[in-house]
This record gives sequence, C-alpha cells and structure tokens, in this order.
Amino acid sequence: METVRIKQVDAFTDVAFGGNPAGVVTSAEGLDEGQMQKIAREMNLSETAFVTPSDKADFRVRFFTPNSEVDLCGHATIGTFAALHEEGRLDAARSVFTQETKAGVLEVERSFRGDRPVFTMTQAKPRFRETGASREEVAGLLRVEASEFLDVEPLAVSTGLWWFVVGFRRLTAVQALAPDLAEIRRFSERHGLIGIVPFCLETVDPGADLHMRAFAPFVGIDEDPVCGTGNGSVGAFIGRNGLVGFTERLDLASEAGMEVNRPGRVFVSLEKRDGEISRVKVGGSAVTVLEGVLRFRREDCR
Repeated sequence: METVRIKQVDAFTDVAFGGNPAGVVTSAEGLDEGQMQKIAREMNLSETAFVTPSDKADFRVRFFTPNSEVDLCGHATIGTFAALHEEGRLDAARSVFTQETKAGVLEVERSFRGDRPVFTMTQAKPRFRETGASREEVAGLLRVEASEFLDVEPLAVSTGLWWFVVGFRRLTAVQALAPDLAEIRRFSERHGLIGIVPFCLETVDPGADLHMRAFAPFVGIDEDPVCGTGNGSVGAFIGRNGLVGFTERLDLASEAGMEVNRPGRVFVSLEKRDGEISRVKVGGSAVTVLEGVLRFRREDCR
C-alpha cells in the first residue's frame, strides 16, 4: 500500500475558505506521472502541485488539473511555498528560492507582513499575440455587447500560460458575466489558450486597483476563483496598453473570487526595461486548511 501526505492550501488569502484552493504534495518522490494525475483528479481542485528534488533549482514543481498537466500555476505555487515554509523546508536565512517548472526556472520570494509570510513568484517574461477574433466574436463568448469592452483590443497574453485578456469599462458588467462555457472551451482549444480573463479597473474594494475573473473550461475549470497566471497576464496587458501610468515599476492589487464566494487578493508587480515589460511578479498569502494521507495500491493507478 502506497501512502502520500497531501495538503489543501487556500492561496491568495489570509483566511480559511477564501482565495483559491490548491492541493500540495510536498514530497512527491517516487510518484510517476500517472499517479500524479490520479491524485489530482481525486483532489478535484483546479490544480494540485507535486514537489520533487531538482538539479536546476531548489525544488522541482509539477502542476496538474483534474484532467491534464499544465506548465505553471500561480496560486498552486503560492500554496506550495507556504506549505514548504510551514514544514521548515525553506532556509530561514534566505528570502529568494527557485522552482523548476515546465515554464522554466522561476524565482519565489518570501517576505513578511507582520508575522505572516507572503510569497511572490516571478513569472515568465510576457508574450503577446493576436488571435484574429473579432470584438463581436469575443462578445458572443462572454454573452455581452461589444460596447462593454475597453477601446484596447482583447489579446492573448502569456506570463507562463496563454490567457485571452479582455478589458471591460464597468465593474457591474464583469460581475454579471454568465459566459458561454462550451464556446469558450472550443475557442481556447482552437487558439491554444487556457481560458479567458475579463477585468476592469473599477473595484469593489477602494484599496484594490482591478477586478478580474477567470474562465477555463478547456482545462476543466469553469471559473477559477483567484488565478495567479491570469493576474500576471492581466497585469502585463494593463502595462503594455498604458491603462495605468507606468514608467519603471507598477504595483497593482487585484481583487477576485467574489462572484464564487471565495474572495482573494493578488499583488501584481511589473518592471519595465528599455520600454518593454521585463518582469512580472504575482504574490499573496496562503492558509493550510486540510492535511492528510492518501492510501492506494500501485495497480489502482493503471
């Protein structure tokens, strides 16, 4: 009988039952890809992370949705490093650690707000591409009028994963979205996207800078409560299009998850060099809400 210790960690929040829950296996040595996928399916969370040793970084981390592996996951990274901190596996004398992911070797920084650790991950340098989709087609996916969109064109953006970013004029329009998930799934598959992230610069909390949602039915997630890579892509979109004043550094606080009763906060930081966005970071706190042991036989994973 195999046993695997696993945690459920709520990321991008400092209270239980908020933010975005991720499964975390902090010692995944000996698990093969099929077993990781079965465990992720059993957890049935948007992502489950598996930590193993790395010869390129402090840790190797793989991320699985219930039905596939993805290159990177922001909230599961935050949850993973919060769990490693909780277990005393992060050197107290250091503030920056590295993770080997399928999106590359990326930095994760630990800082403290009071006595609570906050983890900030460096994402991949942003990339942008057109999909050729018209504003009317995008409006159909989201079941809104195209007049609700900002003047800047929706765009595919990646800071590790490709998201389709759509800017809205009004908070109420983003809050009221009831998109066509089947069409978003087909659109995402056709254009090599994880999903769609609509956002606006109006917020519920006056202390936040943007409000966003994330729809990813193509990878089995109808709505991701608080999405790290989605926020990275939105931040890069905002910076590229000059929607907020930005010379060398831009810090944004993003609110999300309110529509699915899992409110959370993501801190997004952009840096610019030679007129281009050179670095994107996203960060937040996390809370472990569940810890236990999975038991299974190897033949169960065939």
